Amino acid sequence: MGLDTVNTKINSIYNRIVDISRAKGLVGILILNKTGSLFFSKIKKNRPNMVKNNFQIAGFISAIVIYSQNFIAGDRCGLKLEDIDLGNQHFYIKTKNDIIFAYLVEKNNCSENIERYMQLIMEDFIEKYYYSHVVKFKGDLTPFHNFENVIEKYFEI
Repeated sequence: MGLDTVNTKINSIYNRIVDISRAKGLVGILILNKTGSLFFSKIKKNRPNMVKNNFQIAGFISAIVIYSQNFIAGDRCGLKLEDIDLGNQHFYIKTKNDIIFAYLVEKNNCSENIERYMQLIMEDFIEKYYYSHVVKFKGDLTPFHNFENVIEKYFEI
């Protein structure tokens, strides 16, 4: 039995024993690099316009992040764009290793654990994909498709 098989069995047993309370309120998540290349997106099915335009939304988010660095005094002062208020929704934007994690969250239907899970998603994505696929990214999105399982483990979406 290979190590991958053992890890899969252990994860399966662990997931049955430990019931992770999934966060509510996430409308969509986009993971992209600063040039606007979209690695992964998952958007609620009841948002067909967002689903249809996710690449344009990714480009818009990338542009906002890049240009906001100039307006907010750049990286030197440590300030950065992290939240865009859209009425009854928020766009939370987190960056790490030049990867942008954008979360669209409903304000009024949001679980307390949502921000913690946002952080876990960011760390998990970087651990799984940064050196193996992001650094050497050549346009193949196939390796990122499995990340949907991680998203669904933490969020009701």
